[in-house]
Amino acid sequence: MDLTMLKRNYYCLVAGLPDIIIDGNKPGETSHEFKNELAEQLHSSDYKLAELLYLNYDNNNLLNLLLKQENQFITLGNYTEEYLEEQIKEPTNIVDYMKQLIFNIKTEASGNSNLSSENELQSLYYEYALQVKNDFLEQWFKFDRDIKNILTAVNCHKYGYDIEKQLIPVKDKNEVYEILIKSSPKADLLADEVPYIEKILQIAESEMDISEKEKALDNIKWQFLDEHTFFNYFTIEKILSFVIKLNIVERWIKLDNETGKALFNRLINDIKMSYKFPEEFSVKTNIRIN
Repeated sequence: MDLTMLKRNYYCLVAGLPDIIIDGNKPGETSHEFKNELAEQLHSSDYKLAELLYLNYDNNNLLNLLLKQENQFITLGNYTEEYLEEQIKEPTNIVDYMKQLIFNIKTEASGNSNLSSENELQSLYYEYALQVKNDFLEQWFKFDRDIKNILTAVNCHKYGYDIEKQLIPVKDKNEVYEILIKSSPKADLLADEVPYIEKILQIAESEMDISEKEKALDNIKWQFLDEHTFFNYFTIEKILSFVIKLNIVERWIKLDNETGKALFNRLINDIKMSYKFPEEFSVKTNIRIN
């Protein structure tokens, strides 16, 4: 039996995705309300998949509180500031990898004393996320982690940094990590493991400024998401891809409003061009991105 036939379809939710508002002066739902809507409309097991993506915000918040960095708390995570503060005091009901990080920082018991707390957290997070029972998310997390490590490796070789201290560690066998530890990143060595590796290396090794590099890399990520959800019209994969893209858009809105708006328009056009919605599913879902 084709397992794709067993997937739940979210016709109304997906049909509403194009109707996002990117003007803070207009009425509409906020991104937080969109997240709440996912919690209400998705099956509980599917919403747990979405929570894996929102954990990125929790990771930033946890480090911010643990290391007393005094950055603004990001409210799009799964945990409130008050809840995280309580869990830092006594970790009882929080994801296991966060418990591990809290313990390690409090006791200075990291398995690698040369590793930054940020990289240790990233390593624990990806190890946790890659246990997911969803092929699309598993491929996404691997791709996202590998891109970060490739970019880090390029800079380490360029500026003479100790690569083992800078890469996000991978505990299980991972060809990309092992290649990067042993040699400088080369397209022929990584071609079988990393999609778009030639483009990624061209961008990483170019003389473009950091902002232009980030735009180019986000474009590759966007392409990856499109290709891996091409035949997922109304399934959870389409929604998860949308959440990832929306996170990219929101980041650019804060960094560069014009870039953010351009990406937002691309996001909406992509959805509208993907398929024509049946009239009965023309439900409006307005999200305001401030």
